[in-house]
Amino acid sequence: MANSFSGLNIAKSGLFAQRAAMEVTSNNIANANTEGYTRQRAVMESKKAYLLHGLHSATIDNAIGNGVSVDSVEAMRDVYMNAKIINQTSDNSYNDTANTLLKQIESIINEPGQVSIADELDNYWAAWQDLANDPSDTALRRNLVEETHSLISIFQEVDSQLRLLQGKNYKSSQGSIENQIEDCVKQINELGEYISELNREIGKSEINRQQANELRDKRQVALEELAELVDIDAFYNKQGELYVNVGTHPLVQHQFFDELHVEIKNGELATTVTGSDLGYPEYSDNPDVAQAVLDHSVNLNNVTVTVSQVATAHSQYSFLTYHPLTGPLSNFGITSGSFVVNGRGFYLDAENTTIKDLAKTLDEANLGIHAYINESGQLIMEATQSGTANKICTADGTSNLFTVMNMHDNVKAQDCIFNFGDKEYTTSSNQVDVIDGVTLILKKRGVATMDLRPTVTGGKLKALLETRDGVIQEAIDGFNELAYKIMTETNAIHRVGYGMDGETNRNFFTGYDSGDERVPYKDCILTMSMENFIEYDLTTIACAGGHFVNETDRLPTFNGVGDASNAILIAELKQTCFFNNDKSTFNDYYNELVTYIAARSQKTENELEYSTNILKQLDNQRASTAGVSMDEELANLIKFQQAYNASAKCITVIDEMLDKVINQMI
Repeated sequence: MANSFSGLNIAKSGLFAQRAAMEVTSNNIANANTEGYTRQRAVMESKKAYLLHGLHSATIDNAIGNGVSVDSVEAMRDVYMNAKIINQTSDNSYNDTANTLLKQIESIINEPGQVSIADELDNYWAAWQDLANDPSDTALRRNLVEETHSLISIFQEVDSQLRLLQGKNYKSSQGSIENQIEDCVKQINELGEYISELNREIGKSEINRQQANELRDKRQVALEELAELVDIDAFYNKQGELYVNVGTHPLVQHQFFDELHVEIKNGELATTVTGSDLGYPEYSDNPDVAQAVLDHSVNLNNVTVTVSQVATAHSQYSFLTYHPLTGPLSNFGITSGSFVVNGRGFYLDAENTTIKDLAKTLDEANLGIHAYINESGQLIMEATQSGTANKICTADGTSNLFTVMNMHDNVKAQDCIFNFGDKEYTTSSNQVDVIDGVTLILKKRGVATMDLRPTVTGGKLKALLETRDGVIQEAIDGFNELAYKIMTETNAIHRVGYGMDGETNRNFFTGYDSGDERVPYKDCILTMSMENFIEYDLTTIACAGGHFVNETDRLPTFNGVGDASNAILIAELKQTCFFNNDKSTFNDYYNELVTYIAARSQKTENELEYSTNILKQLDNQRASTAGVSMDEELANLIKFQQAYNASAKCITVIDEMLDKVINQMI
């Protein structure tokens, strides 16, 4: 019920409410440049009215207002817009990081020094062509050696810089991608823990229906910083508690935090990021049958693989045993002449070749064969790659080598047969890439189901992982394949040629065996070199060819020092197509590799520009409602000031009225 002082109470509530509104406005102005601050406003509510009985009627009551109160301080937060910004932040950060890394790769490939690999390739082939013009010129032979050194040097420089950027899980330098991955995961864990702590503080502060607006602003800033690092799914449960998932991993569950881990399986496989603390994820429910290695380039679900047969590598042994090992092959009834292994012809001087010499020749000939003599004195030949396509094929020519040795199969060549989905695959290897972004490792017959959903699906971390396992590894493999082909094709021709000393069957480059049946060129640049005897004796460079004087000859005869037929064949390799199904030359393949990386870089740059513009638009839209406008706040300040002054004037008037009634009426 109203009394004589009700007007004072109403005016007083106006004073308090307008003062609170001015304080909120002052806080907005003070935080106009505070990162992540959301504009606030005082939500005023009219107090419940009381009834005043009618003065002229006993049946009619009149409702009289009871003033105003500040019900809450509301932050002008748009939850939907914040969620869109979080998602776009992750996309933009991914593009930004990928663009930066691709620019670094371009710089390494295009500017390792004063010249490029393409320039050194041209110089290498030109050196062989110059030597073909005058094969007896020592200066030209020395020039070939120096140009070969330059070619090897630039290959190794580019390869080294790419590997330095990529980093190794056992030795990563500061600034390498591997080092950045470790730092990124550390920052993710710190932010995840910070968000869980903010959740705890917000929960405490909002027990009595109050809004912890400043804490919520801090949490939003932390979520956006987290989204820059990794793609997240932030959502609220029915109780209004915040949960944050990274892929399938629950990073934050309100007050609880579960960190990410960088796991190493071995020195060969790159590190991976997982939410499990049990070690490197196998992904498979039956790892004895099949496992998977992700390269973080795509998002996948569950897959089932049925292995019907695994691939095996062909292995042969000679039924004949050789003792002593130092005796010439002619002692065992083997004649001089030609023979063929895996489609490549060789000439055998049986009177001057031992079984050890033969094994060494086959082992170093880059035939995809590991050859050696066992303790029983038998020649063992093992294919370095599995599958029927890599079966060891031998044939006698004018020599009776393999007839006398009587080669038997120790392990037969066999292809891998497996089903994925509704399709059956046959492959020569037990490591297959039928699923984009995944290498399947097939071990034995059986069925395995694999959960291939990666933990990391976006943000800076995905760009780091994807570039490390994708473009950089593709570049490293591409340059190694290029170098390996130069080595093997040069050696193949050089071995059938003759040096100035009349000797043949010598490599130009040191033979290389990667030990990886799927990638014979793997890491060959690391040990790429010329044979030592060529560096010390220039006459061993095989410029000359040979010919058969008589039809009955088993071995060709040296054409002489002035012959350059073999050097010409090597120089002509420049124009021979070895890549892309025999459609691209060495220089074509190099240009295609450089162009591919440049195109990827340009595409990422365009995507970065687009995603940056989208993010700016979203920020501007959010700022239009949640940002502080100084003009608007100053206008509000004047409005609240006038309302405050008017409430004060009401108190003054009522005070005068009461003074009249109380003190001046007699």
